[in-house]
Amino acid sequence: MNEEQFFHDLLQDFPQLESLHAEHVEFYEEFLSHVFLADVVRWAVSLFSEVGQGSGEEVIGLRLINFIEGAYVRGDCEVRELIRVSFVENLPYSDQEGFRICEHLTGNLCRIFAER
Repeated sequence: MNEEQFFHDLLQDFPQLESLHAEHVEFYEEFLSHVFLADVVRWAVSLFSEVGQGSGEEVIGLRLINFIEGAYVRGDCEVRELIRVSFVENLPYSDQEGFRICEHLTGNLCRIFAER
C-alpha cells in the first residue's frame, strides 16, 4: 500500500474525515500528508477525551486504530514512516487529555509508542 492508497482507503473507511480533509486542502491549498495525519490524530484523540468508554465515538476511534495498524503492516516504507512520525508521535502523553486512546494501541503501534 502506498501513501495515495492509504489516504484513499482512510477517507473511504471514515467518511467522518471528509470535512476535515476539505478544510485541510482549502487552508493549505494542497494536500500535506504529514499535516493531515496529525489532524486525524487530534480528531481521534478527541473521540476518547470527550466521551465515555464504549460510546459510538470511541468505537470509531478503535476502528481507526485498527485501520492504522493494518496500514502499517501492509504499507510501504513511506506509509510506515508517515504513521510513525505523524500518527504515533502526535499521540498524547500520560498527563494529557485523551491519553486513553493509547491504552488501545496494539502490535506495531504499541511498540512504536513505547519507543518514543
